[in-house]
Amino acid sequence: MRLNDIFQRRDLTSGSIFRNLIFTTIPLWIGTLVYIPLPTWELYLIGKLGSEVIAALAIGGAGLMLFWTAVLGVSNITIALIGNLIGQKDYQAANRLAKEILTITFLLSIILAIIGYFVTPGLLSLLGVEKEVSAFAISYLRILLVGGIVVFPVYVINSILRGAGEMRIPMLIVCGEIILNIILLPFFISGFALNGAAMAWIISGAMGTLVGLWILTKGKSIIKVDFELSLPRLTTVKEMRNLAGLNTFEMFLMQIIGLVMIRFVAPWGTSALATYGIGQRLLMMISMPGFDLATTSNIIMANNLGARKIKRAESSSWLACGLNFLIMGLAGIIVFNLAGQIVGIFDKTPEVVKIGIDYLRITTPGWFLLAVWFILRRAFLGAKDARTPFLITLFGLGGQVLLAFWLSGRIGLGINGIWWAIFSAAIFQGLISASLFRLGRWKPKDF
Repeated sequence: MRLNDIFQRRDLTSGSIFRNLIFTTIPLWIGTLVYIPLPTWELYLIGKLGSEVIAALAIGGAGLMLFWTAVLGVSNITIALIGNLIGQKDYQAANRLAKEILTITFLLSIILAIIGYFVTPGLLSLLGVEKEVSAFAISYLRILLVGGIVVFPVYVINSILRGAGEMRIPMLIVCGEIILNIILLPFFISGFALNGAAMAWIISGAMGTLVGLWILTKGKSIIKVDFELSLPRLTTVKEMRNLAGLNTFEMFLMQIIGLVMIRFVAPWGTSALATYGIGQRLLMMISMPGFDLATTSNIIMANNLGARKIKRAESSSWLACGLNFLIMGLAGIIVFNLAGQIVGIFDKTPEVVKIGIDYLRITTPGWFLLAVWFILRRAFLGAKDARTPFLITLFGLGGQVLLAFWLSGRIGLGINGIWWAIFSAAIFQGLISASLFRLGRWKPKDF
């Protein structure tokens, strides 16, 4: 196997399904590995400025995510729409659609910046942020949102390229952005404190956007767009509204329910909150390889449905489920057996370790089915079905909230009742998504 075999553009509608799945995911895994040091490095530098600034960093990041979900919704659906046309080998239509999606993305970024700039003070007030922290957070978040006008488009550009089967170019753009951000952070933070971190993010992201636009306009990829001014077709706007809008609402719902779960955990004390934070961060770390596999499932599903290779699309998704089942399942077994030691890495407080052992031993068996849900959620999107994952999230996480309230309070299981609710939601999401995927209503009606 040559290195070029991994990074070359692949026709995902033919050849070995396993090789396509792995070789398409490897560039995503590389980008993830390069990203991992960035948050730690940023937190280390910001940590020297005081606890108020650290809190403002966390709050500003959370605020950004509320607006970012709209762009992520467009990004997720872009892979499906572009990938479908590439599977049909209709490159002219793919070029036209890519240009329309970019226009929509820039307009959306401007709207988000304007709205975000004015609602930021009120939003932080609703969160009950202290004045000392709020002053830092408002300035930081406003800079991020205005900068998003030139940063947000790079996520959609990468999705356009990935939908077309181009994995090497987005990998290089992502790695270049991250490395530049890491280099800029100490200089900008030393000169502009927390706002400097926002500036470093904007400059690195803007460079990614410029490089991506250069690649698309100069014909350096299979997708080519021009700068000729034109409005998107009404059909494109409606499709993006229906699909990206629903996906955005799903992600927004996930964040809201996450906040509600924190509200349920908080009355059980600081140790319980610390445990919940550790558990969620640990799950995020373990899930990263699976998230990249899920993106690949989105791409392969879209390409093969466009080529009318339905069984190949379905087989690719099930294979990705199996791989992620093994990855997260093996990690779950290790974490289950070493729960105390792993929690102790993050916090050695005896109460945190005690609660943490219960948390991990109750929830980690659910990782097996959560692995399936992570893959199929994106596979449904690749089939241009945003409704099914939305409903699974709505009933799965909505049920988690109700069950957490019932088990922890009415039944009397205490904090462990909340952990059992999290486990139950994972089982529900995994089983229901697998059942509905197998049922096949996501398949084209004329198949």
